[in-house]
Amino acid sequence: MSSATSTSPGISLLLDDRYRVEEPIARGGMATVHRGHDQRLDRVVALKIMHPHLAMDEDFRRRFGREARSAARLAHRNVVGVFDQGEDEDRIYLAMELIEGETLRARIVERGRLTVGESLEITAQVLEALVAAHGAGIVHRDIKPENILLDGQDTVKVADFGLARAIGANNSSTGAALLGTVAYISPEVVTRGEADERSDLYSLGVVLFEMLTGRQPFRGEQPVHIAFQHVHEDIPAPSTLVSGIPRSLDSLITWACARGVEQRPASAADLLKAVRELLRTLPAAVLAARPEEIEPSDTGDVPRPTSSLDEVAADISRGPRVFAPGGADAETAAPAAADAGVEAEDEDGTDAEEPEVAAEEDERTRSLVVRAPRARRGRHLPVGARRRSRPMAALAALSLVAVLAGGAWTGADWYLETGPGADRTVPLVTGTPLQDAEAELTASDLTVRTQERFDDTVPAGHVISAEPSTGTTLKKGSDVHLVVSKGVETFPVPALEGTGLEEAREQVEALGLELVEDEAEYSETVPQGVVISQSADAEALPEGGEVHVVVSQGRQPLAVPDQTGAPAASARSTLEAAGFRVTSAEAHSPSVPKGSVISQSPASGTLHRGDTVHIVTSLGPEMVTVPDVFKKPEAEARSALEAAGFTVEVVHDKGEPVFGQVYEQTAAAGSQQAKGSTITIKVF
Repeated sequence: MSSATSTSPGISLLLDDRYRVEEPIARGGMATVHRGHDQRLDRVVALKIMHPHLAMDEDFRRRFGREARSAARLAHRNVVGVFDQGEDEDRIYLAMELIEGETLRARIVERGRLTVGESLEITAQVLEALVAAHGAGIVHRDIKPENILLDGQDTVKVADFGLARAIGANNSSTGAALLGTVAYISPEVVTRGEADERSDLYSLGVVLFEMLTGRQPFRGEQPVHIAFQHVHEDIPAPSTLVSGIPRSLDSLITWACARGVEQRPASAADLLKAVRELLRTLPAAVLAARPEEIEPSDTGDVPRPTSSLDEVAADISRGPRVFAPGGADAETAAPAAADAGVEAEDEDGTDAEEPEVAAEEDERTRSLVVRAPRARRGRHLPVGARRRSRPMAALAALSLVAVLAGGAWTGADWYLETGPGADRTVPLVTGTPLQDAEAELTASDLTVRTQERFDDTVPAGHVISAEPSTGTTLKKGSDVHLVVSKGVETFPVPALEGTGLEEAREQVEALGLELVEDEAEYSETVPQGVVISQSADAEALPEGGEVHVVVSQGRQPLAVPDQTGAPAASARSTLEAAGFRVTSAEAHSPSVPKGSVISQSPASGTLHRGDTVHIVTSLGPEMVTVPDVFKKPEAEARSALEAAGFTVEVVHDKGEPVFGQVYEQTAAAGSQQAKGSTITIKVF
């Protein structure tokens, strides 16, 4: 329960012991919105608290809860999230996502008119929300600038999904069956009190019109006058009021705002597709332009929000009648001023002028309309006489018009429906296969002209664009020019193997492709900096496609293993396995065993595969014959042994020599000894 019982929610009120009500943000016809704080989840929320007169209606409370639950299931980035719904004593409320920003109404008031690009982008985001809502079976019923919010990043958030239905259902019990806001109301809501997804599209079309022109399409002293215009007049093309509006944008708005439901886009998705096409195809200068007024408005550029239709529903139901060719079943209500003209006497004693009767042929309904009367001074008749004579005069006038019109009707009917004067609306064919588009346009009695061009996003054989664009009204047999996609333009991939890297890059980039270097590789045959190989997903690629190449680093350097001291056979095998060619020689070595490697060249470092490594294999020590030096003088003996290649060691083991001759040598004369080995001689 709440902590306060005031009927006017104020600061310090606590709803359901959970939501702290803070300062008011906005007040509307059905509720006041406050900033609030969810004390359970510790988050800021917006609290919409319904006005007491609604809360007292038990049926409304049930409908409100049902619609709120439906809206809460609608989760989308362009929809204001509904967190909770509740009742606290005599208060019915919604806890919603709080959007820090401004309403579209505030932006229009501030700027007067928005740029073409901004207007289309806002419209696209609203349509994203409507696509999600309509897919969930929810019709908004009250699309208007006040319900379109813009956060700090210009993300659009649509508010109050489903609430108009709850309010409208509540009012219908009192006879006011019209829903929404009169400036944005669709004709079928005025005439039948019925709304579907296409009613939302009509209202959004009016909002787009207002963003571009800074004003609403219809104006009147009373809301009933505006509602009457929605039923009986086409929305004017924005380009008649402001400059800088392309024809395609005019067509889109008149398509969305067609009075006939069947003549509007079939779905929000269809309209969104057309809006996205304009955003994609209109020149940047057009999108950035802010429309300028052609002729100053006599009532100001920026209209105030229009009154709710609740104020005018009763007047609509009592107004003049619209007679369609189908007879009485085609009657629809019009403003109440006509009945006043027929039956009421002015306070100053004058009576109102008899209704002016005119035959108005509308392209869609071909209806006869009784115009609202203009007050004038007239003759004074008894009230009873006026009540008898005025209806009779009106009926007589209608009969006369019908008779006069009847003679020409058959010819006009043929001319306007099947003859050269027939109007046709360009259907939505963008993105469809050409065969389907041709069938659709032919069925609409329009002539198809085609041309082809490459396109990166539209599949081959599908329609890229139509001129005139979707929704444009044309005479029967008019040409519609279709641009048909040839698919993605591709470019042949050149052969690059054996080409230098820079030359290969120039060839690829000249075709609009991108050269990508994969990891370079060594090659024994391809010089450094030359393409070894290439790869691509296809023989031809679209612009920006990647051609991958492998570039040569030249011959691979190989480390030379040092085989010094290794057996010759093993050394040869190791070097050949490493990729080298081996040459060898033999030499005696007093220190390296026979058959082992004395040396190699190069002994270390790197070579390329197939280069030569030279090794020297040991033959072991060189054997030399020992000369006979017995009884030879010491000097002669030393000289003979050294000349033979030996090292000589002299020993005087008998004391100081007397004769100085060799009396003993360690190696026998004539024996074979290793060259360089030591021979000892003894001298006495």
